[in-house]
Amino acid sequence: MKDKIVKYLSSENHYWWTVTLLPGCYAIIYLYLKNYTVVNSWQQLSSFIACFVLIPSLLFLLLDLSFKRKMPERRAQLYWSFLLINFSIIFSLSIYLGWRWKALILVALLAIAASFFTAKHYKKIVLLLSFMCLIASGQLLFFISSSVLSSEDWVQPMAFESSVFQQKPNVYLLQPDGYVGEQAANNEIYQLDNQSFYDTMKAQGFQFNAEFRSNYPTTLASNSTLFTAQHHYLHYGDMNNELMNARDIILGDNPVLKTFVTNGYKTHLILEHSYLMLNYPEVYYDTNNVDRRELSPLLPNYFLGKDYMEDFKSQVLSTSEDPQFYFVEILHPGHISYSKDREDAIAFEKNNYREEIKSISSQLIDMVQFIEFNDPEAIILIVADHGGFVGYTHTGAAYTQPEKDLALKESVFNALYAVKAPEDFDPFQKTVTSSIGVFPALFNYLSGAKATNTSSFDNSSYLLIKSDAEQTLYRYYDTHGNSVMQKVEQP
Repeated sequence: MKDKIVKYLSSENHYWWTVTLLPGCYAIIYLYLKNYTVVNSWQQLSSFIACFVLIPSLLFLLLDLSFKRKMPERRAQLYWSFLLINFSIIFSLSIYLGWRWKALILVALLAIAASFFTAKHYKKIVLLLSFMCLIASGQLLFFISSSVLSSEDWVQPMAFESSVFQQKPNVYLLQPDGYVGEQAANNEIYQLDNQSFYDTMKAQGFQFNAEFRSNYPTTLASNSTLFTAQHHYLHYGDMNNELMNARDIILGDNPVLKTFVTNGYKTHLILEHSYLMLNYPEVYYDTNNVDRRELSPLLPNYFLGKDYMEDFKSQVLSTSEDPQFYFVEILHPGHISYSKDREDAIAFEKNNYREEIKSISSQLIDMVQFIEFNDPEAIILIVADHGGFVGYTHTGAAYTQPEKDLALKESVFNALYAVKAPEDFDPFQKTVTSSIGVFPALFNYLSGAKATNTSSFDNSSYLLIKSDAEQTLYRYYDTHGNSVMQKVEQP
């Protein structure tokens, strides 16, 4: 092996694949290691191979052919420059999932300038990159075998899937992302003056559960439980706070959608952005306002900017006489963003969040009034996926160490839950204390079952704490809503 390396370094031969295939493969491996649940589709893999390997290879082969004919003595400079520029571009895309034009232009200029003095050493960089690819490939194989292939299908059939509805009103699920519940909104951290919203909604016939909680702190984890009425426990950290195939579960053939479909409902998905469709999941809904052709063909792009309000109204006005289920996901107000380096980070994020709440509250009122006018017999569920994380400098701070402060725990888990339904739904609504019980209670009501005094589901809330190289699952609330701090071991 040593002799082969020495021979390669000392030879005058140049191999095109060393500056195209190696950088492309390393970038793809890095993408899958760091963002697997966002890019695990065949469509995206095809795009990565085309843009990170095939296109650079074709471009370089044309350049190399030209250099062979006109400037053979400069081929080492070409290889040096192309290797550094190509690797910087595709690796930057892999890290940031977007362009960093100024930095990339600077790297390109420096690489070309340096090539006049150091081009003969480019093969040493190739060897280093080969070593990096070898290690990264091993890491990816280990990750796939230990986390992906060994991941069990935790979604089980539910008893309510065989429910036969005695009444079939249209059902609307409106989900404002990160909209905090009334309990946290009034604590010392938020001090959120949102009374006009509550008063307006109550006048429209809504009832609120101020203590409602999400079972998990993220959209994907929370909605996976919402649409399955089951706990996944975040795979106990095997997926680094992510959830395997969460988007496929939320938009796919899950227990909740199955129950609606078997009872003759037409189902409709209305999205503002492409967040739930980043990795091209199979969508089980009858209609979807986001076409796959609108998704980013290469790197995941969360922003889409659909006019969800117009799409929603158009869909409502054009539906058939069959009973209808609508899921409208709105990525506002959202949780706080990334401001940990600001001295006033907490106050800054709180002010931004307050403004977002005002905006989305107005939109929710408009949507509710539209539904009330066109579909007065409908059941409307407003169910946020989690809280707003206000009180932290940034979202990631909530995952660094176990939190005992009740107000901060409320900030993460307390979420908006409001229901407009006939009066006889009231006993069923009172049993709903977390996301896991939302649809079971609704299905019991529609099936004519008797309301129970309490939920039969585990309403506990869980959060995964990252400490050094370890990840530990904690129960933050027990099933009765008591604040706890309990480590949860994998059975």
